[in-house]
Amino acid sequence: MADSDPHKKPLEIVQVAFIVRNIEATIEKLNSLWDVGPFDIRKVDVPEAIVHGRKAHVKARLAFAKAGPIDLEFIEPEEGDNIYWEFLRDRGEGVHHLKIPAGDFENELAFVKEQGIEVLQSADTDRASYAYLDTEKVAGVIFEILKRKYE
Repeated sequence: MADSDPHKKPLEIVQVAFIVRNIEATIEKLNSLWDVGPFDIRKVDVPEAIVHGRKAHVKARLAFAKAGPIDLEFIEPEEGDNIYWEFLRDRGEGVHHLKIPAGDFENELAFVKEQGIEVLQSADTDRASYAYLDTEKVAGVIFEILKRKYE
């Protein structure tokens, strides 16, 4: 049942993200079953990320494609001490997080923190501000809130 708390917003999931060992191999396997793509593949280098409260340098390859109304993201960790490597080491490949778009990133982040949810990894980059939330005990999966700085 919905709560009337004015700080809450409706849950809108816009992306499912997977941690993978090899983006190209994953795309090939997926395309053997369904027609998916084209994929936009890019590298990210975030020297000022915060991982478990500590500054960290995060490097990864990302691949994005549409799957109906949902965005797919494949994350292939490259370097750095980050939650992508932790997930791959502890669980192997699989669903890592669901993304929720943030309208007011700072206020939405403050609200979930007030509810006792910790931030696993976050960064403020030229393209976006994002935070991965420790919501596995709540929902069985990590949620990411993200606010793009431009489209």
